[in-house]
Amino acid sequence: MRKRLLALLPLALAGCSWLSPTYKRPTPSLPQTWSTATTAAPADDIDWWRSYEDPVLDQLVEDALRSSDDLALAKNHLQQARAEYDYAFASQLPMISGVGADAFGRFHMNDNLPIPHKTSNLGFVGGMLTYELDLWGKNASASDAAKAGVQAGVYAQAAARIMVEATTTRLYFSIRALDAEVAILQDEVNTQTQLLALVQKQYEVGAVDALTLNTVNQQLDTAQAALPAAQDQRSKAESALAVLIGRSPQDIIGQDLPRGRDILAITVPSPTPPQLPATLIERRPDIAMREQGLIASNYAIGYARAAYFPTISLASLAGVNNVDIDNLYRATTRSWTLAAAMATPLLDFGRTRSGVKLAKTQKEEQAILYQQSIRTAFREVRDALNEERTSATRDEADAKRVASSQENLNLTELRLKEGFASQIDVLAAQATLQQTELARVSARLAWLDASLDMYRAIGGGFSMDRETDAKKIAPSFHIH
Repeated sequence: MRKRLLALLPLALAGCSWLSPTYKRPTPSLPQTWSTATTAAPADDIDWWRSYEDPVLDQLVEDALRSSDDLALAKNHLQQARAEYDYAFASQLPMISGVGADAFGRFHMNDNLPIPHKTSNLGFVGGMLTYELDLWGKNASASDAAKAGVQAGVYAQAAARIMVEATTTRLYFSIRALDAEVAILQDEVNTQTQLLALVQKQYEVGAVDALTLNTVNQQLDTAQAALPAAQDQRSKAESALAVLIGRSPQDIIGQDLPRGRDILAITVPSPTPPQLPATLIERRPDIAMREQGLIASNYAIGYARAAYFPTISLASLAGVNNVDIDNLYRATTRSWTLAAAMATPLLDFGRTRSGVKLAKTQKEEQAILYQQSIRTAFREVRDALNEERTSATRDEADAKRVASSQENLNLTELRLKEGFASQIDVLAAQATLQQTELARVSARLAWLDASLDMYRAIGGGFSMDRETDAKKIAPSFHIH
């Protein structure tokens, strides 16, 4: 009988999720080429933020990756998914349990049975093997769905990593831009203060009218109002970055964050999308995560359909018996049993049908989310391409405006020395230069953010092959 059981076990374990629909990846209509000219596909560099060539930024990103709560939650969710897969995988295997019983009493039997006519112990110690035949693939479907859940967790962790990297980088760019804006605004307040003092003297002697004085006064008020607003924005950005990189509450309140290169000195890379737009699907972890959700929902249909069919369970019990249980090793008898049970649904008032319908609608939902993630990815790439082009053009134009304003200030100072201009003219030219410098800082920040958006839109160096190779999915349960 044991040999028969061993012969039947591989057949029983060969259950497959054949009630699940055959999975086919949805094939959305994708463009053949990008609307703008592109260069070669970007390097598959997971440390993409290093292309900005700022050591302080590199360190901040590394700190954020070690301390981010969002990334810690993603890792925790992956561990949960692995535990669910271990549980589902183990459900396909037999369960072996130890059993024992002891009864105390007196038996009144005829003399032909070897049971003493006295008060005795009736004991049994043995093992029980139970197994549910997975003929319809219910447990296999659950295991395959859980496996897809693990893969989705791997991709979700990669997506969280990219988000942490991008958020840290964006906050750092904002802080460096606000540093430059605060410095320029402080100079502008000083310039407008000097200008107002000179115009006030001219007004007192009747050289200028009240409208000119009021205009200069408004310019000073505008600069004075912009300065604390920029300082407040910088303080909030610093607090957000301190939290992101895992600073303690004491450090958040009492310490400043390190600074690296000036905003205008940070290298602006030009990341480009892959040459073939279709390969973008393989470069975005959020798309891969959505597809695994779709795969899991596909297997969930097979799990729900299995409820239409009978459930067949096997049980085997083997052990030793002793009427007088003084020592189990001197058992009087040995016994084993093999039993099978079957339960088939007859009338469930639409419960199974509703479960199958629910599984199908959930698959439709996952298909919608998958298609939506693809559309979102292509929209983000398109927007990033446009932002890169327009922000680079704007930065170049503002750089020329700054150079022109600087040249105008230099010429005005020369005219002042020759007596052809006044100090008011010099201060006015200086104020104009400061306004163009503020615009230049804003343009450079927009250009940096555009390159950052492109890195994020193309997956930030994510590689599906690398992620799956590094996260081998295998049951991790232990036999005790």
